Amino acid sequence: MNFRLFSGYLSAWNQWSLSEFQLILFNMMMFMPLGFLLPLLGMRIRRFTPVLIISLIVTIGIELIQMISGRGIFELDDIFHNTLGSIAGYLIMQAILDSVQQRKLHFKSAGLALCIPMAFVLLFTSALAIYQAKELGNLSIRPAIKQDMEGVKVELDAKLPEKAEMVSLYVNDHIYNLEYGKHMAELVQQSFDLQQKQGKRVDGMNRIWLFTDRSGISYTFNYNLQDGGWQLYGESGETVKLTKEEVVKHREVYENWMRDNDILPADTIFSLQNEDTLRWDIRKPVDGIAKGEKGFTSGMVMIMPSAIGQKVPRDLFYMMNQNKYVRKVEVMSPAQAYAQVLEGNFSVYNDMKKGDLLRVKQYELAYTYDSKGYYQPAYRFSGTVNGEQWETLIPAISNS
Repeated sequence: MNFRLFSGYLSAWNQWSLSEFQLILFNMMMFMPLGFLLPLLGMRIRRFTPVLIISLIVTIGIELIQMISGRGIFELDDIFHNTLGSIAGYLIMQAILDSVQQRKLHFKSAGLALCIPMAFVLLFTSALAIYQAKELGNLSIRPAIKQDMEGVKVELDAKLPEKAEMVSLYVNDHIYNLEYGKHMAELVQQSFDLQQKQGKRVDGMNRIWLFTDRSGISYTFNYNLQDGGWQLYGESGETVKLTKEEVVKHREVYENWMRDNDILPADTIFSLQNEDTLRWDIRKPVDGIAKGEKGFTSGMVMIMPSAIGQKVPRDLFYMMNQNKYVRKVEVMSPAQAYAQVLEGNFSVYNDMKKGDLLRVKQYELAYTYDSKGYYQPAYRFSGTVNGEQWETLIPAISNS
């Protein structure tokens, strides 16, 4: 159950997610027909109060069914948006009925009918203006709902400094960059002689292209907006164990292809994984990242080749992050970040509840991408909850 009103707006803001904003609108639009049609059932239901009461009964009933059946979450946000959508439908029908009755546009009713749509246009426009005015993006690690820490026992097994040095901030142009995703999809299509089956598909933070090769085997190309990584994988589940000679041949082919297209840094380290996967890695220690004052690349590429003679790999996973240095930034201290944990201002898969024992055993500086591609510092706290492993990230830049 979620009784935090407007938590959906906070979630959409933190993730800066179009799908989250769409969910809010869809929850309204799906109930507009109810309010639109109710006035047609009779004069008694043409008034505002009966429509409001019926709308509340219907939407609360649906939320209760979801909760009892275990097939959904009882959310106050849903009740609010469903009812608001029904009222919006009612106001539109009322404007139509008033205009038909007077045989001309009824301006008062029409104005009321436009109030709710215009309020949301103003809301989303204001959010966009505020977002564009900010230098840094939003962080999905910020919780939409704070944890209720009342009755939760918290034990700290680490010493936390009260001060922190300035650390480096970076930016990655491939994060939330649809043009980059499209370019990589086209590169893969042309390089491996694939044909596109249909247009781009949207699945949350993923942008998906579907391809086929000359023999009719289907391939999926998936670009992830949040981290800039992409993957090409086929339907075939065959396993191909590589001999040493085949490893050398495949490595040469794919390294030449990646370097010709400037997507494989020169200082990668090659390894063979599970006898069927070629892997290239670049690792940068967090301490060096925090103190560094120049751009760097880190990440990995994993390729599962097909049999010799087949051009398209069975699986190609690309996660090489090219980060540009921006400047040094001030961060809160580990002790200040820990205070956020005590206040419940952190994300966790299962909500904390009364009687839980949270043991915070260690902390470390980490980095995470925001919605504008900035590589922001954060503190990772880890430990246990009732003996089970637990960890969370706390943004280190307090005003980001």
